[in-house]
Amino acid sequence: MVNSKNVAFKVDRQVPTSGPPPLPFSTVINCRKPGGRRAAKKSHEVESHQVPLASISSTPPQALKRKRGLDNVTAADELSKKLLLLRDGSHAAPNGTTSGLSESGDSLPAIRSKVVPKPRARRGKTFTKDVDLDCWFTIFTFSDPAQLLEMRHKISLCFRFLRDNPTLWKHSRTYYYGSDIPDPPSELTEFQYAHLRHGHGCMSCGAVNTRKTYWAFLRRWCKPCFLSKTLKEPEVVELLKDDDGENISFLRKCLPAGVVDSWGNFVGAGPAHTQSLKAVYLRSDVEELVAEFIRESRDNYVSWHAEMRTWMNNKAAVMEERRAFARKMELWEDVTRTSKSHDYQGKKDARKAYYIEMAAKLSPPISALELSYCGSYRRAIAIPKDPNMISWQQLRPKLETEVGELRASGTRLEDLPPIHSTSGTATPDTSIPNAPVIPMLPLPNPTTAPIMF
Repeated sequence: MVNSKNVAFKVDRQVPTSGPPPLPFSTVINCRKPGGRRAAKKSHEVESHQVPLASISSTPPQALKRKRGLDNVTAADELSKKLLLLRDGSHAAPNGTTSGLSESGDSLPAIRSKVVPKPRARRGKTFTKDVDLDCWFTIFTFSDPAQLLEMRHKISLCFRFLRDNPTLWKHSRTYYYGSDIPDPPSELTEFQYAHLRHGHGCMSCGAVNTRKTYWAFLRRWCKPCFLSKTLKEPEVVELLKDDDGENISFLRKCLPAGVVDSWGNFVGAGPAHTQSLKAVYLRSDVEELVAEFIRESRDNYVSWHAEMRTWMNNKAAVMEERRAFARKMELWEDVTRTSKSHDYQGKKDARKAYYIEMAAKLSPPISALELSYCGSYRRAIAIPKDPNMISWQQLRPKLETEVGELRASGTRLEDLPPIHSTSGTATPDTSIPNAPVIPMLPLPNPTTAPIMF
């Protein structure tokens, strides 16, 4: 019975020959295998616990001997005595050993209480305890404005929290960009400023790849939408007329203006100061300004001539603020783009110098001129990342294969046709002696490959 598996059985206490009758008592030994998902993680130790019983069978041990054999009863009686001694408490034996252990050193199965497993987070089950709002405020303060914009669009709780705490956008902007980036004008909120700066998509037609923001008009458009919504100065003069048909072109200083070149490319905030550049205005702004001028003149017909100058000065002050902000923002974007370009070019130059140095240490070494004719090398130095040993280990077998084929062909490098630039740009690489001249590639057809902004 002791060696049985996958069962639970009880061991009765022996009836004493003298003394008062014992209390009803029995020990249950559970030898079943644990089930469920945690079966592999739980130990396979035998668990036992003591259970008080209302009544115990008074079958004498001799009956067990006659039914089951002497060997099994002896082992069962020995295990029962050891379990009872452990229940009453371990006592030191006269020979110095602990009671419950046999002289041969046999140990008992480990007896332990059941451990309640800790609760685990399940997939699809939300936590009942929410994060404190102060913690969210601190997390959002150190987040990128582009990340805040993404969270505002995709998480409803973040949308409400960011809407009710506009100072988070300012903290995030100053933490990531410092004081170099200009503050938004009075016409924009912090969220609108972040949306124009980090968002994407045309605000008119919804083109996904559009990222060009026209700060003079505080809009993000693709080039076709920009050309369809703007008017040149001669066309604006024809629209600036009141109800009587009188010319009110003096209101142009109250309109936001941009500058385009002869090909219609946007240059920056207006007005234009050279002959080659043309000032453009938004059709909607012109129509709205004319309608407001006519409405104000009708409502304040008596005092309009005295109040018109104040009204125009207020409009011109707002436009001057926007124009100054647009120029600062365009300058900041140019400086940021230039510094990033220099950083990228520095990383490309570092990769080139590192690969040339490592190729010279090979056996046999590979010269810089041979590297310039390897396509894998030209692709590797066009990546704007710092070089490391991992990138060299990935490039080395490709170089050895290409250089081996080049040397096996027996052709001289001077006789090979011109190749693209080894610097990843459109200019020839002067750092390599006898570098091949880069041919000019034909421009794409504008009808088949339109320019996207």
